[in-house]
Amino acid sequence: MTWSKVSEHRFERPLGENETFIKIVGDAARPFNREHWAINIIASVTPLGSLAKENLSFRFREAWKALRFNHPTIAAYIVDETKYVYDIPDLMALEKWAADTFQVIEDKTAEEIIASTTRVPYATMTYLPKTGELLGRSQHWRTDGIGGLILMDDFLDLAAQSPVDTSSLPWGEETVRLAPCVEEALSSFVTSESQDKQLGQQCVASFGHAAGAIGVSCRVPDEASPGGTCISRLHLSEEETKAVLQGCKARGLSVTAAVHASIAEANYALATADDQNKHYTSTIRYSLRPFLPEPYSGRQYASTIFTTGWMFPVSSESSWIDRAKAYHDEYRKGLSHEYMSAHREYAIGLCNLLRNLPENTPSPTNVDISSLGVCEKLLARQKGTAERGIRVDRVSGGLDMISRQSVCHVWTFRDQLCLNLVYNEAFYDRAEGNSFVQIVKNSLLHELR
Repeated sequence: MTWSKVSEHRFERPLGENETFIKIVGDAARPFNREHWAINIIASVTPLGSLAKENLSFRFREAWKALRFNHPTIAAYIVDETKYVYDIPDLMALEKWAADTFQVIEDKTAEEIIASTTRVPYATMTYLPKTGELLGRSQHWRTDGIGGLILMDDFLDLAAQSPVDTSSLPWGEETVRLAPCVEEALSSFVTSESQDKQLGQQCVASFGHAAGAIGVSCRVPDEASPGGTCISRLHLSEEETKAVLQGCKARGLSVTAAVHASIAEANYALATADDQNKHYTSTIRYSLRPFLPEPYSGRQYASTIFTTGWMFPVSSESSWIDRAKAYHDEYRKGLSHEYMSAHREYAIGLCNLLRNLPENTPSPTNVDISSLGVCEKLLARQKGTAERGIRVDRVSGGLDMISRQSVCHVWTFRDQLCLNLVYNEAFYDRAEGNSFVQIVKNSLLHELR
């Protein structure tokens, strides 16, 4: 599934099985002209020194074009649902792509843009001078949260550098950096076909835990159409974050496992009385990048999806510490050689599962988790220098949600633990979203006091 030159200016490759699975998920929102699970990375920035006197809109636009040269897959697109295509641009095509994918919007916030954005074929970048925000958006089949943070970091690096004349870049040479699919990156792990099929089927079977699981209360009629994605944010203070870290260390828990247990508790707190005896099912997510060989483990292929995960249940009768330890043990397992080998069969099975779901299968209403870890490992707090640079004040990551399910994203940045609940405005209101993240915070501080 490598890229092939099919004409003087065009490269193509087939979609990988994992990309196909995520595209099927995203396409569920196609009837509403939206993209389910689109990736949103928001960076709130302050220009430093002489950069503050420059035309930032122009600087960011030029950096966006330069980012395409470094990460050309942000400008690739899908044809016939099965084929990834990249066109080497001439200067006119480059300007048209920039006009289509880079925006400056003076009077809105990033959250307002996320709530109203419809389907587009490429990754996009939006600069919002009113709030000092940069919003990077991508389809999930194109990248993941980790990759999105790396792309934002590289973008800001280019913006803080001395201006580059993008028209003089050797366009055509960027094709060597077109990103592979995960199946190519995992090819060295493949061992036994029969074993891969068996393990892949076992992983698919974990999705059976979603049946009969708890969800938060949703009072909206089944026939209601989705609206835009909303975000409820809550950042713990540095002191609160330090207390959480110390509490986790004292109990031998990872922060992700502790937050996961508190997200489970918030699900139970906001469920209906009839659901209180049901189990809670959520996703154990991993980035494949640390487990892959070079060059796949580095930053070069930020614009590809290198994530995986499986469903994991906990009992309604288990305590917070029981759940936290169960999650901790599950995250500690890592990814075995056998799992990596079977990943293609796993993705094939998930594609088949989604394609064969009954037409009116109800959406789950649980709140899932996605952890981005320590963001400074991916996106620096500052680019350039105090004399000419960019300070990143805040960073935010999340998905577009078109279904009744929601996701609570967690990460740390500038020594603060951050929670972002993403949910659809048609099914939940702001008070419900804010209540959820507050319960997660209160649970963490109570259990780790």
